[in-house]
Amino acid sequence: MGIPAYFSYIIKNYANIIRSLQSFLLNSQETSDSFTHLYMDCNSIVYDSYYELETVNPENIETLVIERVIQKIEYYIGLLKPTSCIYIAFDGVAPFAKMYQQKMRRYKSSFITNMNNEFMEKESKNKWNTSSITPGTEFMHKLSEQLNFHFRYSENRYNCKEVIVSCSDEPGEGEQKLFLHLRRTIQETDQIAVYGLDSDLIMLSIFHLSYCKNTYIFREAPEFLRNSIPVDVKDDEPYFVDINALQYGILDHMDCKFNSVHRIQDYVFLCFLLGNDFLPHFPSMNIRTHGIDTLLDIYKITLGNKEDAYFIHPITKKIDWGYVNKYMKQLHEKEHDFLKQEHYVRNKFDNYKFGETTTEEREKAFQNTPILYRREEKYICPNEKGWEERYYKSLFGKERTSKNVKEICNNYIEALEWVYVYYTDDCIDWKWKYNYHYPPLFADLVKYIPHFQMDYFTKQETPHIFSPYTQLAYVLPKDNLYLLPKEKQEWLLKNYGKYYPEQFSFVWAYCRYFWEAHPIMIDLPMVELGKIDNQLQ
Repeated sequence: MGIPAYFSYIIKNYANIIRSLQSFLLNSQETSDSFTHLYMDCNSIVYDSYYELETVNPENIETLVIERVIQKIEYYIGLLKPTSCIYIAFDGVAPFAKMYQQKMRRYKSSFITNMNNEFMEKESKNKWNTSSITPGTEFMHKLSEQLNFHFRYSENRYNCKEVIVSCSDEPGEGEQKLFLHLRRTIQETDQIAVYGLDSDLIMLSIFHLSYCKNTYIFREAPEFLRNSIPVDVKDDEPYFVDINALQYGILDHMDCKFNSVHRIQDYVFLCFLLGNDFLPHFPSMNIRTHGIDTLLDIYKITLGNKEDAYFIHPITKKIDWGYVNKYMKQLHEKEHDFLKQEHYVRNKFDNYKFGETTTEEREKAFQNTPILYRREEKYICPNEKGWEERYYKSLFGKERTSKNVKEICNNYIEALEWVYVYYTDDCIDWKWKYNYHYPPLFADLVKYIPHFQMDYFTKQETPHIFSPYTQLAYVLPKDNLYLLPKEKQEWLLKNYGKYYPEQFSFVWAYCRYFWEAHPIMIDLPMVELGKIDNQLQ
């Protein structure tokens, strides 16, 4: 997940970062360089294994998916032949901020599945619920058993010093487990291959270049991107993103008078404003309409041309809120113009019509709903006076009072620190989340950003991590609750039925596609979630 369209953006702007498998094989023959570490964030492999299945007997689907997952992992091990460490990681119970994002995705997925079945005349060739790929389900238990049986104690088989398997029964996102191991064990001369290619993984890898420069993220080339990749990649081979080359491409792009590798940390921090798994993007900042270029231009003027001016202090690695405040003031001054420009671009779709004759046409029209039906955006209308008040009323359901704005802004500032620490160290608070679908306006945010270094969180020595059943109870829609044991499902519906709506609405203002929309429903209060956790353990 992460920043929508980010991978397409870096391919377009930094063509020299892509490498083929053959380039590594030739290099290793000539110099004896080879991959020392293979880190695999494997949840996406489970999804791929399911979607690649031909039509099969429903009773055999889970067995076939598990077999295919093991085959794919083996294939990549055999292809890269790491010498020091193979780390196979799956998502365990996630921090609450990630659980919330998973909940939104699963509710959208349930809605889209029902839409496909009812209106699109398009049913899945294999009827299996991918929500089964969540810690605590019977499927994940079976997958964990098979993975442990097949890969544990397999060092001799793969001629590798260490093989680690971390399945869904171990807390934490897969990518977090991988980078925790990297920080603790990696040597600067190692050569690392990381499987997976979402933008969060790219950002994590950039943040960790100080540990090892020779870091490459790899993945199969999806069909829709194959023509964009500037190297010859065979259909059955992965391609690699050279993270160090990406770093220097970004630094050249930033074009700061006082350039330094420390600027790359600020770049990742800037990208938080474009949205990720934990934060919404600013409507006035859109990667599809030059959002990154705009952010970098303003950065160059406010910080990049000044010596020792950084968001992330090079020594303490803490956020310097004074510089963040200074930067946000510049964004505030330009926000109104940026938002009007965004409306101008989106208004071009006002009279656009999609065909709705065939199933494919109806599906395309549905996916483009946010650009076609823009009631909230038209109501906000930044070209008319009072748009700031309408922004909060429409997107937050709140008046723009000092109390409401302060609450929203402080939550967003917390979010910047939480995400930064999560990317670079560990989860600082397992129960925190950003509480809204949209960010505050920069005009309000600058009033609450401190002018000095300070911490919004104190790291928990013994964090409370929810049980897998609690995560399932929180993230699953009502029609997916059968993935829980029957008695737990019945108890939830009896005591918390109102939190499992069968019908719910969406808000999609400033989204491009429906998959970016936000389901609207009553969320479980943390107090009630604690009670559920005590009951379901």
